[in-house]
Amino acid sequence: MYKAIKDIGGYRIGDEVPASKAELWLEMYKEPHVEKVIESAVPKGEDKQDPKGDSKKDSEEDPGKKEGSISDDILDDYLGRNQSVVKKNLSEDKLSKNQLKTLLKFEEKGKNRPLVLNAIKERLNK
Repeated sequence: MYKAIKDIGGYRIGDEVPASKAELWLEMYKEPHVEKVIESAVPKGEDKQDPKGDSKKDSEEDPGKKEGSISDDILDDYLGRNQSVVKKNLSEDKLSKNQLKTLLKFEEKGKNRPLVLNAIKERLNK
């Protein structure tokens, strides 16, 4: 079980975060936004409610998603910080070419910040 230690992806501090998202965020961010907590008294196999109201088991994967892939909402959240933090994270985090291309597309459609766009393009050219 994971708990949010910072606001991320629609989850508030202290909210329970699905393991699949938490593990991706742990890989994605240098500074953790979630932490693993001791297993609760809830027996394994019982459905758990996430904050968005979806009933899912921790081991359940979203249909159509490959294991280890990062969903678009997580990448969109990645760009939700101020431009200097995003630029710093882009230089330090391990992101695939596909993730970088998706980030570039989101940034061009959204805030369109030149500093962030240049950082993404620089990483794509490496």
